[in-house]
Amino acid sequence: MSKTLLLLRHAKSSWSAPAHSDFERPLNRRGERSAAVIGIMMKQEKIAPDLILCSSARRTLQTRDIIRPYLPRNCPVEETSRIYEAGVREIFSVLSELPENVEKTLLIGHNPGLQQLTLSLCGAVGGEELFRVQEKFPTGALATIELAIDTWNDIASGKGRLRQFVAPKDLV
Repeated sequence: MSKTLLLLRHAKSSWSAPAHSDFERPLNRRGERSAAVIGIMMKQEKIAPDLILCSSARRTLQTRDIIRPYLPRNCPVEETSRIYEAGVREIFSVLSELPENVEKTLLIGHNPGLQQLTLSLCGAVGGEELFRVQEKFPTGALATIELAIDTWNDIASGKGRLRQFVAPKDLV
């Protein structure tokens, strides 16, 4: 048995509003367009998570809102501040608490956490796409990781295999 983890980095955000905190930074227009491109790809490839787990930062919530129409309507969404600025250990903790009936989770979060998480889970199993993740996990990119675990509580380093890594620029 296995689980699937989809890691989506928030789309490109705006730095033009210096009065906002980092947590409150919104997407810019390019980010809005690239999130839609990823959402369309997810619909075309019939990517259907059982749960969307989203950082409560503004740019991740906006990314979620843009891709949401391309995903199944009945997919539950949970927001958590625990993903914001989280490292691998904290993200493992969040994931280990997921219900066992959830087979496929879409986590919308931030770097460097998502890049570090992908590298920790997959080690050297992922070929050229894993090399791309080592180089950069760009905004709006989506990693699909197959996990060799029966329960989310078993999530640990080396338990994953990178199946797909796609950035918005790959699709346009």
